[in-house]
Amino acid sequence: MQDIINKLINALGPNKVLTDDENLSRYARDFWPLLMMREQVLHEKIPKPLAVVVPGSVNDISLTLRIMNEYGGGIPIVVYGGGSSVTGASMGSGSIIIDITRLNKVLNIDTYDLTITVEAGAKLRDVEAELNSMGFSLRHIPQSFNYATIGGLIATMSSGQYSTLYGNVEDAILNLEVVLPTGEVIWLRRNTVPRASTGPSLKYLFVGSEGMLGIITKAVLRIVPLPKSTRYGSFTFNALNDGIKVLRELMTRRLVPAVARLYDEYESSIRFGIAKPTLIISFEGYYDNIIDAMWNEARRVIEDYGGEYAGEDYFENWLSSRFNVEEEIDRVKKLGLWFDTIEVAGTWSRLPQIYAGFRDALMRVEGVVAIMAHISHLYLNGACIYFTVLFKPIIETYWKLWDAAMNAVLVNGGSISHHHGIGMLRSKWVGKELGDAVKIVKLIKNALDPNSVMNTKSGMFFPDNL
Repeated sequence: MQDIINKLINALGPNKVLTDDENLSRYARDFWPLLMMREQVLHEKIPKPLAVVVPGSVNDISLTLRIMNEYGGGIPIVVYGGGSSVTGASMGSGSIIIDITRLNKVLNIDTYDLTITVEAGAKLRDVEAELNSMGFSLRHIPQSFNYATIGGLIATMSSGQYSTLYGNVEDAILNLEVVLPTGEVIWLRRNTVPRASTGPSLKYLFVGSEGMLGIITKAVLRIVPLPKSTRYGSFTFNALNDGIKVLRELMTRRLVPAVARLYDEYESSIRFGIAKPTLIISFEGYYDNIIDAMWNEARRVIEDYGGEYAGEDYFENWLSSRFNVEEEIDRVKKLGLWFDTIEVAGTWSRLPQIYAGFRDALMRVEGVVAIMAHISHLYLNGACIYFTVLFKPIIETYWKLWDAAMNAVLVNGGSISHHHGIGMLRSKWVGKELGDAVKIVKLIKNALDPNSVMNTKSGMFFPDNL
């Protein structure tokens, strides 16, 4: 094992291969709540990676992968960006980490064709700030905004708070440069175009692949002019299902909001101090008269379904606190509890039973203290339900609640993940959702990564690799 690390040091230089304890400890975990609980609450030491490669170029990544293939793939390569994965996809235990954050340049912004070409290690917040200074935006704003890298967002199939209007990360991707597991560097197409019918869409091999099929190094993304007109507010309901019906009605009438978040009475109580299901909603665009007309029509629809207008404060409260992740974690720790978030998806007809089945199943798990949820990321056919679970910080309780959650979602017709991905966390259940289609993923994995050097040696995605 030391032989391969020495070979990497000789090839790349000692400043690009980190092996000291301080750096290895820093890369031991991501934001997976289980690892955070073990470290911060149970005071366990998290197993460290074997080494951290910090490439300064695409050629460095290619060289690293070629060396790892010569070694035969006995050590998994894990790609690390902002470390904001909540599923253990970038946990470092027993691996060699490739940290892509030195590849962080904005290479081109084309304000006529509305594209940006950017290296994958660039922080989303930095890219967005540069675009904003020119009057443009990706309009992809997840809760991990302050941490996430462009490559990490793509590799986990991220969704942002404005996805209902602007789409998810996959909808913004026009072209990618990737380094295949063998070390070969490839652009997915010669020319950047808005759409092409030239065989299977290769970007979907890498969107959501979580570093197991290659390393994304550059991306061409679409951008939009910053909106000039916005209307927002909030509404309360007597029943969550009334709010769900409203969201469906808005989407089917094509009154598409920029943001729509329907909180159940439990999360609404904590966030807004009101024990009723609460919808915060906004519309945005470029012409006041059009946005005003959409707002007025949407308000009529909402009130027809029993929604009661509650002013602008709740939306503004959310807007000002939406990135306060660490403050929320501290609040839970002071209660002597721990947390996890479980985002799932379903069609409109399934959402009520997914919500009810999830709550019923988890409240039966000993150690679960509270469950709250909101519905967001709307589509014509359905939406995401984002659950937050508070529980006593016991590892056995953690896995029992996750088992109950995944089974409840599958039984009630949903998907086990909307935008957090699989990682180490959900690998146990991915086969139950994909069924025989897992064979297709394995065939692709074996074809692109014959020596299995990329990110699945510890059972990620394929638990039978353990």
